[in-house]
Amino acid sequence: MKHTTARLAAAGLFVGIGTMGPARADNDSNRVTLYTSAIHTGVIACNAINVSKKKLTITILIIDAATGKMRTDTSNPGPQTTRPDMPEATNDVGQPDDKDGGTEGYCVFQVSGTTNPDDVRAVQNAVLAGMRTVDVKGIATTFPFFITRVLEAH
Repeated sequence: MKHTTARLAAAGLFVGIGTMGPARADNDSNRVTLYTSAIHTGVIACNAINVSKKKLTITILIIDAATGKMRTDTSNPGPQTTRPDMPEATNDVGQPDDKDGGTEGYCVFQVSGTTNPDDVRAVQNAVLAGMRTVDVKGIATTFPFFITRVLEAH
């Protein structure tokens, strides 16, 4: 009888443990984070659109790829509240020319109010523009250029 009671108690513990959800911090249960890849450019513009029917809070961080640190000289730091009638959140840094050497970085989108990454469409728009001079056989030719690239966040 003692062995049967012990087995039932052990089985009850296993069943009880199996029904418990994973341990999470209180503020992490309703959040998703998306990342773009890094690119070297003049302007890093990070844009997110709330495509859900919910109110979401989106914090956009721009990370310097060389140092791994968050850029603090951005246009719109801090959390931005989005909802169906005002769905866009944006943050950017840099100048379109690369006279200062440009910047290499990526975007991090921290979305509160959902656990579904499909509730947000997020991209990084990289822009570089300027003038270049090419010397071919002693003849200098100056031409304008404009390069843009869109990187999707996942």
